[in-house]
Order: sequence, then structure tokens, then C-alpha cells
Amino acid sequence: MHAAADEPDPFARPPELEQDVRFWIRVYTEVTTDQGLLHDDWNLGLVYEVLRFDPAMPPAQRERRVAEAKGRYAALLRRFAAGSTDNLTPHERRILHAFGDKATAADFRDAIDRIRFQLGQADRFHDGLVRAAVWEKQIARTLTHHGVPAQIAALPHVESSFNIEAYSKDGAAGLWQFMPSTARRFMRVDGVVDERLDPYSATQAAANLMLYNYRLLGTWPLAVTAYNHGPGGLRRAEDELGTSDIAIIVKRYRGKTFGFASRNFYVAFLAALDVDRNAEKYFGPISHLPDTESTAVELPDYIPVDALAKAFKADMGALRVLNPALRPPIWNGTRLVPRGYAFRVPGTPPQSEIDAAWGRLPLTQRYAVQRNDGKHRMRRGETLAGIAAASGVTMSRLLAANGWSGEHAVKRGDVLRIPMPASRAETAGGTAPAAASAMIASAEVPASPPLPAIEVIASPPKEPVSARQTDSAALLPVATPSGSSDTTDYSVSANNTVIVQAAETLGHFADWTQSDSRALRALNKLHKKSTVTVGRKIKLDLSKVTAAQFVAVRREYHRHLQEVFFATHRIAGTENYAVKRGDSLWTIAQQHDALPVWLVTQYNPDVDFNDVRPGTMITLPRVAAINRQ
Repeated sequence: MHAAADEPDPFARPPELEQDVRFWIRVYTEVTTDQGLLHDDWNLGLVYEVLRFDPAMPPAQRERRVAEAKGRYAALLRRFAAGSTDNLTPHERRILHAFGDKATAADFRDAIDRIRFQLGQADRFHDGLVRAAVWEKQIARTLTHHGVPAQIAALPHVESSFNIEAYSKDGAAGLWQFMPSTARRFMRVDGVVDERLDPYSATQAAANLMLYNYRLLGTWPLAVTAYNHGPGGLRRAEDELGTSDIAIIVKRYRGKTFGFASRNFYVAFLAALDVDRNAEKYFGPISHLPDTESTAVELPDYIPVDALAKAFKADMGALRVLNPALRPPIWNGTRLVPRGYAFRVPGTPPQSEIDAAWGRLPLTQRYAVQRNDGKHRMRRGETLAGIAAASGVTMSRLLAANGWSGEHAVKRGDVLRIPMPASRAETAGGTAPAAASAMIASAEVPASPPLPAIEVIASPPKEPVSARQTDSAALLPVATPSGSSDTTDYSVSANNTVIVQAAETLGHFADWTQSDSRALRALNKLHKKSTVTVGRKIKLDLSKVTAAQFVAVRREYHRHLQEVFFATHRIAGTENYAVKRGDSLWTIAQQHDALPVWLVTQYNPDVDFNDVRPGTMITLPRVAAINRQ
């Protein structure tokens, strides 16, 4: 797998796609965000007009200008369809000739619905080139380490223009524009930490996602396209067309969700790669933002961010820039910087200065558990003692915070005030509750504990590099990796049969079809003690629900199953495993950190685990636990 990075040219530039690549190069280098191209969305060589806007023109007025221009060209195409080609202007004649000598009336009518507007990006791409230098070295190191082709480093030009604060209207975020559902497979995304906004964590995730796509699809062009469309959709394209040729798939595949953005994602990437490699050819000399250095320290405790700022004598604004993944509750003090977080401080101080800073951090500012948000609504079965233990506080402190003394009766729905948890100073003094004390490796906490190993890394400049993006439609193309990473086929065949997937039983099928499991066994001629295995065909009774209803419930079951797992785990990489005699899907999963069976099958969709032979090489994900507190 790692040899893939050494391939001489893993990203083909087929002649059939050259016109499309040139279109995107033009968008990236010649047309600014105060301009745009009115064009045919299938034949990118047909550009009707370059529209230009006053920079002060409101968005609504721009939209009206675009709509008016579309109307003019729709009228012209209807005129061509009617055979009226006399007295044409040179510009109109150029458009007519673009359709060729054999164009029919239907060709002109069909083209009306394909008139599309593409906003220019030259100024934004230039700004991205300026910012890119800050992250290029780190991205290159990460991709090389994972065995991903170095060319992938150009993808953030398409995704975010190298703006680490970029948000899309669909919810994608960060340098690599991860959607939350995809991101949670590879990093932490919640109200305390959103690693999509951290260029280092997000680059690791992007590398792992690309490797997953490559493993499933077999070529890097398809892996890149799957970053936008999802690997499941690209596998369906391969099956339908009988090829993995990117040019054929781009030009011939008509999947329902394979729209303009997905169809153009690979050619836009090739264009970005070309411009990135030849930046001075297109833009002249580029003044890059300077690299800065920072030091990452893994925190052994939960610590307030202001306490870290004082200990390391760092400006809070600089810390915000260096730690973009930390969410507002960290900065406003309602949450603590989590234990295990790689907190970055400015510069590359020697270890002696790091030790001195750590010594300045009092034990009263170090905590064994995360701070509650300050309140808690009682749920059924909860007790004050349990709430106190989970919050890392003593019962007396919990009672005092709520103005109570002695025993106090609470009921479901009551709202409690939760004080700060016990600090390490209190823990060392023996006042921490038992549950919190159990989380501490040693009650004897030294005043200046040895710090974890540090890593000197490139970091962003001390001021925000650009304003936050709020409209993904301005990016080219709308480049959100929205396709699901789950490639499983949950559909029902024409004869009402399904393929059993991991974590499914006959009871599930009975529930989802509102039928009886005994009747389902009879329908499939199964003995009462027989079990269904992954990969087996099962015939369904769809007399009470439709196939679409069954698929919807089935998908939701697996979505929830995966969501629960990725709430506490992330994929940290992959490893190759040679199947041994006696291995089964179940034993392989259990022998490797108790991997979920469904996750193993997702990484090996073409392996028949009912007939796997010794020596067969499979890919196993490496998972790591996520501290969600």
C-alpha cells in the first residue's frame, strides 16, 4: 500500500478530460469572484459569456443578472431549435458553431436546461497559494507517512482555498471540508473539540480517508472522486460501466447523485494541481505567509485554558490561533482543555522552559475529570451520590453548591448546580470522591511532573489568515465530501431478497418487515436452530411494508450502530493481516481490539468471509479510543 506514493504518475490526465481541466484552470486563474462564466454544464468548452459584477453589487442583484443572462441564452437556443439562424451576430454564430454541423432541434432544447453559472475563483485561489506555505510541509509529511501520493496536498485548494476556518452551508468545516458524519470516523467532533478545524488532525483524517477510498476502488483518481461522492457511489459506477477508467465514469455515469460537483471533482483537482505547480506562471511571484513554529504538549489532566496561558506566559489570542479545534466552551471557561489533548504553545522552547512552565501550573488548576457545564437535570434512576461521583466532586460540595445541607430528596427533572470538580490538590489531600480518585494513576502527584514528549510542528501565523467562508457554492466545485463511507449495499433485489450484513439477524428482518421470524424461517426453509451468516441471501415477506420502507429502517439501524461506535472511537490507520487456518470473520475481529464485525467487512467488501482461505490478505482498521469528556 505504501508503495502507491512512489508511483510515477498516479493521477492520469486523460485527453478526454483535457477540455474540462482547462475550464477549471481558467476559473482558478483568469476569472475573479467579481466575475463568472455562463456555460454548458456538460460541454465545458462551451462558454456563453463572461459576466462581470460591480464589487459592491448585492448578492440578490447578482442573482438577477445571472437569471437575466440565462434567459437571453435560453431564448437564443430556442431560436436555433426553431431553425432561425439568419442575421446572427458573430458572438451568436460562435455559439451555433459550438454545437457542430449535425446538431438537431432536440440538442438545442436540451441545452437550455444545462445553462449554468460558475463564479470565478482567481483571487481566492491566489490567497490560497499565499496561505498554503504555512501547511505544505506538515501536509507533505503526513501524506508521505501514510503512503498517500504527494499530489493530494493540492486538494485543499479545491476544498477550502487553504482557509482553516472555512465552513460550508452544508456543515462541512476546516481545511479539508469534512462533514461531521464522515469526520467522526477519523477524529473528535463535538461541542468541546472539533478536530476538523485543526489542520494537523484533519490532514491525518484526510490521509486515512483517502487510503480507505483507494483500498475499495483501486485507483487514485477514483479515490479522489470518492472524497466528494463517497466510495459506495463510485463502486456502483464501476459495476454499472464495467470499468475503473476515470474518463469513462466522468463522461458516461448517470447516477442519481453523481451531479455536477461529483462529475467535476477530479478535473477540478487536476486543474488545482496544475496551478499549484505553476503558480508563478499564472500569478507571478507569490508572497507566502511565513512559517511559524509551535510546540505540542499532550495534557495529562483537564486544565483551564487561562491557567495554561499563564503557565506558558502565552498570549490568549495566539493560543486561539494555535488551537483552532478547541470550541467556545473552552475559551469562555465553562469547559477544561481535555486530558490527552495536544495543546500547542508558541515557539520551540527548550525542555527546561517547558518544565519551568509546568512547575508554574498549580495543582489547584489540574483536574481529574472534565468540568460540567454548571447544571444537570436529574434523570430516572440517578442519585445525588452518582452525580457527585461522575462530576468529580464530593457530596458536601454538591449539596453546598445547591444550598442544601444534610440529606436532600431530589426527583426526576430537578436541575442541580454542579461545582468545579476536585483539583489535583484536593485529590492529593484525600478529598476527591471515589469515582474521581479511581481515574488518577497515583494520589501522590509530584509538583512538577515530567512532561510528555513534545513535537516541534509548523503552525499558523498569529493572526487569522482570512475571513470564514459561509457559502460552499463559492467553492469550486461545491466540494463537500458528503458521500457516506459505508459502502454496504442495503437494497432489496427484484425477487425480494437481501444479502445479510454484519450485525443483522433473522429477528431484525422480521421486525423490519413487521412479520414473524418463524414464518421467515419457513419462507427460507431454515431449521429452527439455523443461524444466518454474513453474505447469505434471505427472502423477505414484504406484504406489510414496501421495499423502500424496509431499506430506510435497515439503513437507520446501521447508521445508529456506527454512530454509537464512532462516538468513542476513531480510525487511526490500517494494517494488513494474513488469514490463518481456523480464522473466521468473528475471530479476526475479536483478536484485533474487539473490532466491530461490520467495520471489518466495510474495509474488505470483496472478501467472502464464509470461504476465506489461509494466506488471504485483508485490511484491518486500527482504532483508537476518543476521550469525549
